[in-house]
Amino acid sequence: MKSLRNFLFVAAVSLASFSQAAETEPAKYPGLKNLQFVTDANSVMAGEPFTAGLWFQHEEGYHTYWKSPGIVGVPAVVKWEDLPEGVEIGEIQWPAPQKTLMATLTAWGYETDTCLLIPVKVPKEWGGKTSLTLKGRIGWMCCASSCHPGWHDFSLTLPIGETAEPDAKWAEVFENSRSRFPQPPAGSDWSFAAREIDARTIQLEVSGPEPIDWEEVYFFSDDNQVDSDEPQRVATRDGGKSAVFTFTRPEFAPENPAALSGVLRYERGWPGLDGLPWMIASAPWKGYVGGSNDGQDSDTEEKEGDVGEG
Repeated sequence: MKSLRNFLFVAAVSLASFSQAAETEPAKYPGLKNLQFVTDANSVMAGEPFTAGLWFQHEEGYHTYWKSPGIVGVPAVVKWEDLPEGVEIGEIQWPAPQKTLMATLTAWGYETDTCLLIPVKVPKEWGGKTSLTLKGRIGWMCCASSCHPGWHDFSLTLPIGETAEPDAKWAEVFENSRSRFPQPPAGSDWSFAAREIDARTIQLEVSGPEPIDWEEVYFFSDDNQVDSDEPQRVATRDGGKSAVFTFTRPEFAPENPAALSGVLRYERGWPGLDGLPWMIASAPWKGYVGGSNDGQDSDTEEKEGDVGEG
C-alpha cells in the first residue's frame, strides 16, 4: 500500500508538472512586467509541428522592437542551446509593428503585449523518447526615454504523446498574434514598383483595384531601407487607385537588396482582406546600384503630403 501511495504521488507530481509545461516561469526586467517562453501545447506528437512563443508584456510607456526596428533599436532573438537532434526550429514570425518613440526618435516595434511565434517540429522517428526539452537564451531591447537590453535563459520540457494536447490559454494568445500577421494582397490587380531617385531617396509605387485614401497609409520597411524617423511623402494618382511613396534611405541601408519590401498599414482595412489593416508589399529592384539616379520623379495627379500615423 505504501509503495502504491508513493507511485500515485510521483505520478500526480509528474502530471502537475506536465500540465504547467506550456510556459516558463514569468520573469521581470526593466520595461517588461512579464517575459516568458511559452508553447501552444501541453504535450506534443512526434512528427507533428507545434508553436513556441516569446511573450512580452510591457510596462506603460515602454516598447520592444519589430524585426526591422528602423534607425534605432534591436529586434528580439533566440539563441538555442543543445537542440535535440532532428528537431526543426523555424524563423520568428512577427506580428505587424506599430510606430513608437525611442526618446524623440520614431522607431517600429510593439508597445502592446506581443507574442512572437516560432514554429517547431519534432522528428517522426524519436527513438522512444518521451519528452522534448527546448532551452536557450532570449535577447531583446526594451526602450522608452532610455533603453534596456537584456538576456534571459530558459528551459522548457514537454511530454511526447500519441496525440498533441493543446493549451487553451496560450492557443488564444497565439491566435491573437496570428490575427496581426500581414497578408499578401488579395487578387492579381495589385502591382508594386521600386525606384531609386538618388543616394538618399527611394520610391515605392503601389497600384490597386479601387480608390484608397493613401494619405492614411504608412509603410514599414522590413530590412531597414527606409529611415523610420523621416516623414513619408505620398502622391496620389489615377483617382486614388495608385500612389507613389517617397522615402529617405538611412546611411546604413542594405547594399544591393533584391526588393523593396515591407508592410503597408491602412487602418480602414485593405480591399479583399476582410478589414485587415496590414498588407505585404514587395517590389523587385530593377537596376539597383545603391546611390545612382536611375529613377525619375513621378508625376502626380493629386496633392502630395505626409502619410498618416500608421
